[in-house]
Amino acid sequence: MIDFIIFGIKVRVSVGFWGLICLMLYIDKSGLILPVIFAVILHEAGHLLALLLLKCKPERVELKVGAVGILGNFPLKPKGEFIMFLSGSSVNIFCFSVLYIIYCFSKNLQILNYSLVMLVVGVMNLLPVIGLDGGSLIKIFLSSFLKISTAKNITVVFSIVTSIAITVLGINIFLNTKTNPSLVLLGIYLFLQILILKKS
Repeated sequence: MIDFIIFGIKVRVSVGFWGLICLMLYIDKSGLILPVIFAVILHEAGHLLALLLLKCKPERVELKVGAVGILGNFPLKPKGEFIMFLSGSSVNIFCFSVLYIIYCFSKNLQILNYSLVMLVVGVMNLLPVIGLDGGSLIKIFLSSFLKISTAKNITVVFSIVTSIAITVLGINIFLNTKTNPSLVLLGIYLFLQILILKKS
């Protein structure tokens, strides 16, 4: 682990995380990995900003392979939790809107690509899958009128259906185009994540 402090918040970065970033940059031929990384950073910054505005300072931020964790004891009410989980994608969608407006005037395709990266990161995190912001938002919403255990079980069902739908869609696209299996891999990754988090 590599530790440092930003604005009074401890940040821990695993060696595996740095290795993954370096590997992605090395094999990237699209030129979109850096914009994706930037979009993810902005997404997490949105969560951090929301927590600070809600007067909840995180103890630390952990960056591991495949996950970013904002850790601490956050005494948030459901409304505050809802705002916090929604804030990351809100930042991405706001940035998408700004970049898309710039594209409309400049007709620069690179700016269009960057704006679409922002949109994809924002929308993907709103998918109704546990482990993503969308799954947490659904659970908070359902918990407002159902028992917590019932809300969690319904969220798991939403998560499984969503991950299977993404996998099936990805297989269909891959079989028709023979190009990119990334949607299939995303669906499988989300399904495995559900199985892991369901047990915890």
